[in-house]
Amino acid sequence: MGIKNYLFNADFVLNSKRQPWIDYARGICIIMVCYRHCFDGLTNADIRTQGFILFKYLNVFLFSFRMPLFFIVSGLFVAASLRKKGLSNYISDRFKIIFYPLLIWGTIQITLQLEFAPYVNAHREIVDYLNLLIYPRKIEQFWYLNALFVVGVIYAFIKVKLKLTNLQHLAVAFVFYGIGGYLHAIKTGAFIFTDVFHYYLFFAIGDNISQFVLDKDKAKYFTKAKYVFPVFVLFLITHYFFTKINIRHNQDYYIEHYMPLFFLVVALTGCCFVVQISFLLEKTGVLKFLRVVGYHSLFIYVMHLIVLAATRTLLTHVFNVTSVPLLLGAGILMGIILPIIIYNILSKAGAWWLFSLKKPVDEINYTNEKFKKKLLATKTVYETVEHN
Repeated sequence: MGIKNYLFNADFVLNSKRQPWIDYARGICIIMVCYRHCFDGLTNADIRTQGFILFKYLNVFLFSFRMPLFFIVSGLFVAASLRKKGLSNYISDRFKIIFYPLLIWGTIQITLQLEFAPYVNAHREIVDYLNLLIYPRKIEQFWYLNALFVVGVIYAFIKVKLKLTNLQHLAVAFVFYGIGGYLHAIKTGAFIFTDVFHYYLFFAIGDNISQFVLDKDKAKYFTKAKYVFPVFVLFLITHYFFTKINIRHNQDYYIEHYMPLFFLVVALTGCCFVVQISFLLEKTGVLKFLRVVGYHSLFIYVMHLIVLAATRTLLTHVFNVTSVPLLLGAGILMGIILPIIIYNILSKAGAWWLFSLKKPVDEINYTNEKFKKKLLATKTVYETVEHN
């Protein structure tokens, strides 16, 4: 087994019958997530980032669409998963693959933050273990997994039990989005429910567009210049104003919290453009490392803040590095690469249970040639990193 396969599982990711554009999109978004958290980590650690205007501008400019796109992509597969598994098995799998790693890695992160309190930006208390469940916004990135699990469960339940049409369900999602906007406007946390109401719409959009975007014959609509160029222009215009307004108010969440309709336009424009870029990358077959990154996006997500904090602390306290570009570059690189390596080494060593309650048999046994041929012949086209 080559080192790239042992550490990065590259052959499995690139040769299995997945839709490459989805991994490309996830890869792009998780790198942007890592960029933001790395830059904010440097700022919160009192490292002088004020003079790096471009870094700050990009931090806001690329902020709107990353998480909405994660919800949209997850929503693409809800209908197929429910047809295949039924409601109870769908919810069970969501718990095993999404909520379980939240509990494991949230607990690990909080414990490390308590243990190394002098070296981290977060101020943790014992009650934060409970906040993972009821108020995850207080635990950095883990709000996303909490919201994704709850949104998926509620959406699937309504879809199956109430038997709403897609348009009816989309209307319900718009109502939820309005409630989320109101909760933001009155500045109440509402525990997990603000994020659930806010992002439910993006999950619903994913379900509603799934038949179109998962149809390979429709890929031409995402790659032709006459479709890409107008979206690119709209992307630049909307995100210019998004960035300008947020920076003027010195609040990255200003538009998202106080101008929800404009945020919806900005976010969907960004999502559409990234999807187009992802289809173009699939068509040309370049930057395949993004597919590997995208496949591992969930594992990167749960570990990257730990890696970012460790990298920043090591470079600043041991090697006395003060260069913001160097700290930012090293942080992003380590924040992406190390979680992938850690996941693959631990999984192959039998510690896959740290990441999921479902054993990744396909990945672990991929080096077996007979198993590999069988896998490539039977792998379904709609499987994602969540394995649905």
